[in-house]
Amino acid sequence: MSQTKTINPRRDVWPFVIYTGVVFGTNGLFAKSLIDRGVDTYAVTALPFFFAAGLAWAVAWRRSELDGRALIAGLVLGSINSALPTLFFNLGLETLPAGLVTLLASFGPVVTAVTAHLVFTDERFSRRKGLGLLVAFGGVATLVATPGVIEGASYRGALWAVGAAVIAGTTGVVARIYAIRHGGVALLPTQLTVSGLIPLGVGVVVGRSVIPWHGIAASDLMILAGMGIVASYLGFRSMMLANQRGTTGQVSMLAYLMPLVGVVGGVVFLHEDFTFAIAAGAALILAGIGIGGRASAPTPPLVPVSSQQGR
Repeated sequence: MSQTKTINPRRDVWPFVIYTGVVFGTNGLFAKSLIDRGVDTYAVTALPFFFAAGLAWAVAWRRSELDGRALIAGLVLGSINSALPTLFFNLGLETLPAGLVTLLASFGPVVTAVTAHLVFTDERFSRRKGLGLLVAFGGVATLVATPGVIEGASYRGALWAVGAAVIAGTTGVVARIYAIRHGGVALLPTQLTVSGLIPLGVGVVVGRSVIPWHGIAASDLMILAGMGIVASYLGFRSMMLANQRGTTGQVSMLAYLMPLVGVVGGVVFLHEDFTFAIAAGAALILAGIGIGGRASAPTPPLVPVSSQQGR
């Protein structure tokens, strides 16, 4: 029997946002590494979603989370809020460094703020929210300006990255609507399945050898499987639960965590130099998330949710 608990969307949403931002940022680094090694972009996009979809169906069946009423919503959400933004982001990585792609993609929260203002009564745009977005974007720009982060430029890559930001930003409101209506986890199986099918189908149409005749190296398949479990399944599950608890403005802040994870991760794990620009950029991003996140909190302080949906 489902029990009801009370959550505070001003606080309880942030663990999900932080986790999603961290794993999506790490996922971008792995995707860039695989693409640079010659793994086709469409495969890098599709295969993790397929690994994630298989896990999502198994978990949903085991935990009785399947809901036929969420089928169409999952298909729509997988198309416009998962598959296309991820594919566009990865296509940007073909010709741009990861830092510049994440900078352009961080326009997404701005698009989200404007769209949510037009759709939701509890997400009105404010000067404080605008200040938070500006400060966080300034932090991302500071990180990207660090020597070695930007190594080249491409108008085509820039268009793909901006396209990812616009699509993800505008469809974030759809994710919140469906998450509230159906529960975040009920959407995942169909959402992740169609997220894998779309880039696979597009790759075939445009003549890309998504899976080459000689196959993909076992080590690369292991990385793709890890991306599917940690980022595609757990990341999107976390993001949908965040949409169920908070606002699109709060959830969109994960776009600012992604470049922070990439640059700071290079310092921690790759022994890259820690510079004043990195410290300043990180401080600005965290400050911007704090300001913008508080300004994006929903008006009602407490929201009841089903404990079964929140597992």
